[in-house]
Formats: sequence, structure tokens, C-alpha cells
Amino acid sequence: MSSSNRQIYQPIHPDVRAVLDPEYVSFHDQYFQYLVPDDQTTWDGSARVRPTSVPATESIPVAVGDIRDLDLGNYNVRVFTPETQKPNDGWPVFLWFHGGGWAVGDISSGNDVCALICQRAQCVVVTVGYRLAPEHPFPAAADDAVHALRWVHGEEGSKLLGVDRSRIAVGGTSAGAQLAASLAMEASVMQPPIKVSFQLLAVPVIDNTATASTIWASRKNAPWLTPARMTWYRQMYFLEETSTHHWRASPNLAPTSLLSTSPKTWIATAEQDLLAPEGELYAKQLTEAWKEHGITDAGVTVKEYKGSTHSILAMSGVLSKGRELLQDVANQAAEWFTGR
Repeated sequence: MSSSNRQIYQPIHPDVRAVLDPEYVSFHDQYFQYLVPDDQTTWDGSARVRPTSVPATESIPVAVGDIRDLDLGNYNVRVFTPETQKPNDGWPVFLWFHGGGWAVGDISSGNDVCALICQRAQCVVVTVGYRLAPEHPFPAAADDAVHALRWVHGEEGSKLLGVDRSRIAVGGTSAGAQLAASLAMEASVMQPPIKVSFQLLAVPVIDNTATASTIWASRKNAPWLTPARMTWYRQMYFLEETSTHHWRASPNLAPTSLLSTSPKTWIATAEQDLLAPEGELYAKQLTEAWKEHGITDAGVTVKEYKGSTHSILAMSGVLSKGRELLQDVANQAAEWFTGR
């Protein structure tokens, strides 16, 4: 069947087409527009399988010293170790949380990101295969994030991985970035507390109470991640709407005393992403919280990727903007961990 005869399910809204990255528009028109949106189907797990009609969009991972998978009980992790000799105090360690609306993705997601961070920042990267909704609703993923941090910081995990427990960072993309942001704060109130050096949040979910008539209003016509799709993911993960008001679900709803415990932060937003306003507002909240509580050794940087959509990092293999973000993520990790 020719493309002219195929049914279009996800057309680009005319109000945003002209301001989108031309590379994205070309790819969307060739592939994405013909896919039935997840939110228009009954959940059967197929959303976890890449459609055969769409080519792989992530870039090929760079070489690292070692990659191994570990079973930690409720979930598994994939560990990326540098090629270089382990420092006397151990490598820094970066916990990464994949995206996918808490329902899609696993430790094979974003391996291009994890490998490049590992190589460039000379750190161990642990990508966490947290339990997924709807089989495991909130707070399963959040609990797995906490367990992963405790394990990495604990004697068993730190020895097995050869890491320096005093140099831990967290990060993620989309829903994974939400898990990272909430975890960075939760680390400060654990017993004993665990110090997180910095957090890296790519196109983050921040406010799970947002709607198309509130925070999303200015981006409600953005492609791919529509209000309907985001709401669909949210309803699978949160069985009770009241859960979305907890800071473990919506980091921006944490009290300022807890917000102020957040470490140095780098946030990537995509200009034409439904969630872009959430990331921008969160940066302002963090700055105000640190100021209110006299925190002077933290700060936040936001970089906006013009014309880009929520899919930017997952498309590093086919979009120049995606490659730019991929490189920026690795460079940020390298700057924080190695000072270069």
C-alpha cells in the first residue's frame, strides 16, 4: 500500500509544523503518523515492542570495558564499566532511569546514553530495570529506585561494582527523570542519608497533576506525547489520583525544605514537548528553594532544544538534535565527575 493510501492516526498539528525540527518532521511524516496511538488501544503489552514498521532510532552504543546484567530480585540492572583502570577510591557511579511512562522500556533502553556517559565520564553506569505498570503500579518503580540507590551505596553493591560511594549521581529521561528527581530528594531523608552529587533530567515528567488546561496548555498540540497519551500512561501507573499529589510522584509538590536538598541539576527541555513547561518551572522552584534555605553550593542549568519534541533523546540515531542532546548528557556527566 502506498503512503498516500495509508490511514494517518497521528498527523502533526498545523500550528506547530512550521516550528518543528525539519528532520523530525520528515521522520514523523514517514513513520510516526501512521502508528495507532497507544492511548487508543486496549493495553496488551504491545506498546513495549517497537513497531516493525519503524526503524531503530537510538544510536549505536560506544565501546566500554564491560557490560553485565544483574538480577536484584524485583528488578534487574545493566552495569556499564569503563575500559580504564579502576581508581584507588573506585569509579564514580551514575544511576540511570529509562523513560516510557512507567509502563514501557527496560535495561536495553537508552544503552547509547549509558555507554557514552560511562566512556566519557569514566564512571560506572547502572541502568535500572524497575518494575512496570500496569502490572506494578505506584509506588513500585519509586521503591525500586530507592532500593537500587541503597544497593549501589551499600557494601555489597559498591564492592561488586568497584565504585566510590561518595560520588553518586542520578539521572533519567521522561518518566525516568521523575524517578531520579524524587530519588535525589528521598536520598537526603534516608536513614542514614545518602549524598547525591548531581542530577541530570532529560525532558522530565515533573508534575503528574498537570493537564491540558493548566501547565500543558502552551504545548498541548505538540506531536507524539499528547495530553491523551500522557494521561493514558499516568492512569496505568497511578491507581489512585491522590497518589499524583505526593512528591514521590510529582517532585515539584515537595515542601521547599525537601526541594532544597536537591543537588546540582541539569535539565534538558525540548521546545515542542508537552512536558517542557514542567522542566522550566521546576528549575525556578529549585532555585527559589535553595535561596530560601540558604543553600549556596547548588545550582540549575536548563538547556532548551529548539524545534525538538519529547522523543529527542530516543532518536539520537536519526536526528541531529538527538545526537546533540546525547553528547550534552555525556559531557555534563564528565564535567561533574572529572572536571573537564
